[in-house]
Amino acid sequence: MRNAFTKALRGLLPVIAVSIAATASAQEAYPAKPIRLVVPLPPGGGADGLARIWSDYASRTLGTPVVVENRAGVNGSLAAAFVASQPADGYTVLMTTQSNLALNRFSYGKLNYDPDQSFAGIGILATTPQVLLAHSGVAANTLTEFISLAKAAPGKYSYSSAGKGNSTHLNMEIMARHFGVNLLNVPYKGSAAALLATVSGETPLTSAVMFSAMPFIKDRKVKPLVVFSDKRLADLPGVPTLAEAGIPKSLGGGWYALVVPKGTPEAIVQKLNGVTTKMWADADARQKLNTIYMAEPADKAPAAVRTATRQDVDQWGPLVKSLNLTAQ
Repeated sequence: MRNAFTKALRGLLPVIAVSIAATASAQEAYPAKPIRLVVPLPPGGGADGLARIWSDYASRTLGTPVVVENRAGVNGSLAAAFVASQPADGYTVLMTTQSNLALNRFSYGKLNYDPDQSFAGIGILATTPQVLLAHSGVAANTLTEFISLAKAAPGKYSYSSAGKGNSTHLNMEIMARHFGVNLLNVPYKGSAAALLATVSGETPLTSAVMFSAMPFIKDRKVKPLVVFSDKRLADLPGVPTLAEAGIPKSLGGGWYALVVPKGTPEAIVQKLNGVTTKMWADADARQKLNTIYMAEPADKAPAAVRTATRQDVDQWGPLVKSLNLTAQ
């Protein structure tokens, strides 16, 4: 019996060796075809700009096309569910946000992906600040002035957001609760649409990333009231931070990360992580990133994605739960 087992095992060893060699060869040859970068937001916003800078740099670095595919909807959940269902071979990458990984679990009754188990992190790609904007016709030039208006007319003022549970929603809720004002959230399909709603006067307020906001600030279509950031911004030196207004913690502008389906070989994960690290060291790429107000993350390692996710789950989960968003 033992001899038969030993003989069978010996017969399998060449097959196992060939399989291991083939897998190793495939990973060494990666990428052998175009890579798809799925973006959970529509074209035109800061996230889309970030994705296209990374895809351009990755294409040149890896020697293969990296195609950006926008799949907006359900605050990024549609894109996340799609990528989670793809083969774990490194050819489908998700540029995710804190909404996809940390916050949507509290905002929606059921997700078609597991934020903690469906993905392997490649690394934190970038962070970016947001700024609170008021339509040019709003009779307030500072946050203090606006809070006075809102308190004098409860229920009158609304704000546009990129979707329920999005950072553009939660930043506003944190602020409204702190100051005791009633503001109505009007969700749009993406940050670009939410910003245009305030530019046009459909909504008096919104929160937007700097890349999208600055052209309209310069044209005086909107007025910046406060920045959701730890420090004042060089391009808006006269606009105070939320901390200066009395709120020590906010979601800020949020973070963007790259993930792949769980089970993707570690060698591929490390190769893609290396692209991100090198991108921030490349002068041309960094200049483009600065142009869209993206900041270099302190930790770009694959493990940083899980760390950032867990921090946001622990810190902001109770707030999102208290908003009872799943009932909306």
